[in-house]
Amino acid sequence: MQNSEIAAEIERLKTEFSGADESKLRVLDSLIEQAAFERIYLRRMNEQAIETGLVKIHPENSDIQKSLPISGEISRHSAALTNILDKLCKHLCVEQDEDDDSLADYE
Repeated sequence: MQNSEIAAEIERLKTEFSGADESKLRVLDSLIEQAAFERIYLRRMNEQAIETGLVKIHPENSDIQKSLPISGEISRHSAALTNILDKLCKHLCVEQDEDDDSLADYE
């Protein structure tokens, strides 16, 4: 994979969490890098799956089917990316209290 793709994805993710505490960003930097890698890798696997398909079907008997390895890999990397992003959101997302914002008009 090209480092420029991963670097761009890392920057995109850091922008998404721009409101987060800088010390938390530094601690979770490797997790952000892994999320970027997983996203790029998953995109490439999906492109490959579009070309090859996810299931091989016997040409003479359509009831005979075999799952291709790419389908399992896509599933595994999707789960990994979801898990990483969930952890990043738990630690880096800045919650805004909407009730406080609406009450500011009345003060």
